[in-house]
Amino acid sequence: MSRSTNADRAATETLGFVFAFVLVTATVGVVYAAGIGGLHDAQQFEQVNNAQRGFDVFAENVEDVRREGAPSRATELRLGGATLGYGDPVTVRVQANDSDTAANETFAMQPQPVVYSGVEDSEVVYVAGAVFRTDGDRSVMVRDPGYLFDPRRTAVPFLVTYPRGGSHSVSGDSTVLVVAHRQSTGFDRFRAGPGADVEMNVTVESPRAEAWRRYFERKGLNVTRANGTVVSAEYVTKRVYVPETVVEFELQR
Repeated sequence: MSRSTNADRAATETLGFVFAFVLVTATVGVVYAAGIGGLHDAQQFEQVNNAQRGFDVFAENVEDVRREGAPSRATELRLGGATLGYGDPVTVRVQANDSDTAANETFAMQPQPVVYSGVEDSEVVYVAGAVFRTDGDRSVMVRDPGYLFDPRRTAVPFLVTYPRGGSHSVSGDSTVLVVAHRQSTGFDRFRAGPGADVEMNVTVESPRAEAWRRYFERKGLNVTRANGTVVSAEYVTKRVYVPETVVEFELQR
């Protein structure tokens, strides 16, 4: 065998080793990058899940203020680099009409939401007794507001919320204490005359109107309008009760 043949073989083996080394290195780099990206996504997903669970506890504590008459309740929420603040007020309007006499009455509230944001495009929102989770353009109601729709009687509890001392937000990695202070209560109702029905309409103006629409449909209401940030639904009952509780929220580090 000639020296040139041995040299060619050696060069070929060397090139093969180099190519194999480059391929292994590139594969490891891709796997590492994909693994780190996937781990980051998983961590953020779990962070939002933890925030959602915290908002469930927060909602239960606010219910103690609303239903049990507690003067105040405090809830700890871990920020984890996110922001806790307030969103723009939403509008919930209930219109009740007597099917015989055309007598009618309208009840309305504009609660201001508490919003956990800053983790990619996800948000967790508490408003009007309900908890929402938003990922991108899609919102899901993960806890309903406790409305009762029944042919004999319907109850739409109004929970009017607003921030103490004006609207502000808190950001960082610390734990924030959200304190709900009970301010006032009220009670309204509307009932139809003998043999008549109450034809009621519920309208919600909110960025999460689509989630409200799905909620009304699950409850058996007839949705008559679902247009961007506005949803309206109809229901027929005998009596409509609208208890109202005003709650002030305070953010404490």
